[in-house]
Amino acid sequence: MSNQSRILLVDDEKRMCDSLRTLLEIEGYQVDALTDAEMAVDLLRSRPYDLVITDIRMPHLSGLDILKHAQQIDPHLEVILMTGYASLTSAKEAVDLGAFGYLTKPIELEELKVAIARSLDKRQIALEKESLLLQLKQANEQLERNLSEIDALYSAGTILATTIDLTEALTQIISLAIDVIGAKIGSVMILDPRKNELYIGAACGLATDIVANTSLKVGDSVAGYVALTGEPLMIQDIEKDPRFSRINRQHYESKSLLSVPLKYKGAVLGVINLNNKMASTAFDEHDLKLLNTFAAQAAIAIDRANIFADKGEKINELTILFEIARQISIIDNISKVGEIILTELGKLVSIEAVIWYSTADKGTALNMEFLHKAESFLTKAGANPPASLKVGKDDTGRDKEVDIEYVRNELLGWLGESCPATDMALELIPVRLHKLTSGIMALVTRGQLTAQALHLATVVAFQAVSVYERQKAVLTGAKLVTMGKMVSEICHDLKKPLTNLKGNVQVYKDRIPGREATEFFTSSEKELNRLKELVDELGNFANPNMYCTSRENLGEVVAKAAELLERDLQKKQIELVINQAETVPRIEINRNEILAAILNVMLNSIESMEDGGRLEVVIAPDPAGTPFVRISVIDTGHGIPESELPKVFDRYYTTRETGTGLGLAIVERVVEAHNGRVKVESRLGQGTAVTIDLPV
Repeated sequence: MSNQSRILLVDDEKRMCDSLRTLLEIEGYQVDALTDAEMAVDLLRSRPYDLVITDIRMPHLSGLDILKHAQQIDPHLEVILMTGYASLTSAKEAVDLGAFGYLTKPIELEELKVAIARSLDKRQIALEKESLLLQLKQANEQLERNLSEIDALYSAGTILATTIDLTEALTQIISLAIDVIGAKIGSVMILDPRKNELYIGAACGLATDIVANTSLKVGDSVAGYVALTGEPLMIQDIEKDPRFSRINRQHYESKSLLSVPLKYKGAVLGVINLNNKMASTAFDEHDLKLLNTFAAQAAIAIDRANIFADKGEKINELTILFEIARQISIIDNISKVGEIILTELGKLVSIEAVIWYSTADKGTALNMEFLHKAESFLTKAGANPPASLKVGKDDTGRDKEVDIEYVRNELLGWLGESCPATDMALELIPVRLHKLTSGIMALVTRGQLTAQALHLATVVAFQAVSVYERQKAVLTGAKLVTMGKMVSEICHDLKKPLTNLKGNVQVYKDRIPGREATEFFTSSEKELNRLKELVDELGNFANPNMYCTSRENLGEVVAKAAELLERDLQKKQIELVINQAETVPRIEINRNEILAAILNVMLNSIESMEDGGRLEVVIAPDPAGTPFVRISVIDTGHGIPESELPKVFDRYYTTRETGTGLGLAIVERVVEAHNGRVKVESRLGQGTAVTIDLPV
């Protein structure tokens, strides 16, 4: 969707405006950026947009004013507000006015990208919902037109057109045919295409039990033969007809009978039969012609009944889908999604249980979010589905597609062991967002679902996952905002006492003599410096500066990092080798941030080689041919256990006693902010290779 989405960016700071426009265009969006709020409102009136991103505080018109104009122009147009002066008052006002997002400056690119994606998803859902309602309205209008046309036919004075009930209409048709043509027994048999059988829809002159219990395979007997061939049949003497000489004739008073197919638009819908003509005479061509006329009326009645049934089913489906969408849109707990699906979708199909699995650990695992079961679904005590499924070996730093067949086999195994019923079936509905499986809805049903039912379930699953993703994003965003504020405040409060302690240590270091005192104050000063560095690092991590990029030579950045680490390399007797391919282009980066990232990676490598070794840095185009430049940092250190690899990018995770656990977390943040990717591969006792891919 991003390649087609149009975004209007409004900020009176030109640098901010240009920077965000460049970042969003790199993401593939079509961006119009303005620094004049009044011009932005004029542009909104003249061009269609999918999203507006605007600063709150601007001259003449504020971001809230733009929000109001945007909602008047397009009720489904989402607005994300930015501010450098966040407050509860402005946030509440933004939410009350219907803003989708409220971001504080400096803007975190990943947070902005997530907010944009969610807002566009929300707009798409709203447009699709509006489309469904429009389709429902059109279907109702079409049905009303059909009823009006039928009423016009009723006005023509035909008895057949005045009866909507199929049984009543067919009864009147066969009764009229019997009276006009002059027969004692008549029946209308309707074709059930699923069973390929005929059953009696209406009859005159037949016993009730015969009407209720008679069914006939297509091709069998006279009526079955007519249904198969689609051609009318007049038999003068059934005893002399070799095709039907073995038919039971206990209900026939005469040897002659008529059987005509009920055809509408070329399709056979059933058969109308007459026998036992009055005065025991034979049916003639005139009788056959009359019966063909009544057959056409009966076919119209059956087709009309099918239309009503089909429209009623469609309306019922749309009504249920609308109700599910309405209920899901106001839930406050993701677990309630399963309850809604079980209750509402269960009105259309026989659902016994709804299980929702969401992806975790970068797509390599599935965690069960909820399980809802119908009262009729009986399983062995404590036999619940697996709470977690490992769906593939972890490939740190990369998303991995879910193995649907593996999940199916696991759940089929659980279903077979826990449920004694033999008619249970399992349907898996994977929901894909951003080209990867975001979750899987598993439905336990009685019997296999039809294609239509499966389609409806898929629509519901997509509705559910959109709500789940939105709710998860809101909760995550709230947590990150809270954590960022808390970390910033703590860092700010720690700086003053650390500065005072460091000053006191420096003062008393010179006043108190003695070797032990000198060692104590030297050690204390060193630890205080380390604490200050940690506080600065935490503060920078919680409040990253706005990225200012320039086109740089990565070889020069790596050389600078090597220069800064020269003493550490000499001290540990580590051989450093830097190889740069001739075809590596200059790329757009924030030099200081990338330098810090490379320093962190190289420092980790140096720390892992206690007894010396070899550190190699390779700069070359991506071997896979993608438009990226790859920096590979390869050491011969002690390596990382395979079980620990998934944790290396986690904040505060470290294997060293003096480590902060923020090194690789900062590396990942910096690389992702450059739209790059980072990966760690390691073998215990053999070394580690860290690859950083940055876009050209």
